[in-house]
Amino acid sequence: MAGPASKMGWKIVGGAATALAGTAASRGVTAAYRKIRKSDPPVNPADPETSWAEAIAWAALSGLAIGLGRLAAERVAARGWVRATGSPPPGMLRPEISTSEN
Repeated sequence: MAGPASKMGWKIVGGAATALAGTAASRGVTAAYRKIRKSDPPVNPADPETSWAEAIAWAALSGLAIGLGRLAAERVAARGWVRATGSPPPGMLRPEISTSEN
């Protein structure tokens, strides 16, 4: 069982990794949008002046990019955590698979 220091350490490491990845992904998708559309992405997709198509496209693309970036960063951080500590990060332990008959 992971102790409080281990849990806090993982929250810091995992949180920092996902925050940095989310920021990088957001910047990347903004740059891609500008290159493809030759305009800035909507500042606020909920603005009634933004078309539904543009709002939905921006929300889908940015959400996917940020989500995948954060997932990748957390997985990389978890691998680094295992290498550094010899055990999975707190909260990522897999339940033991029972081989006995039920």
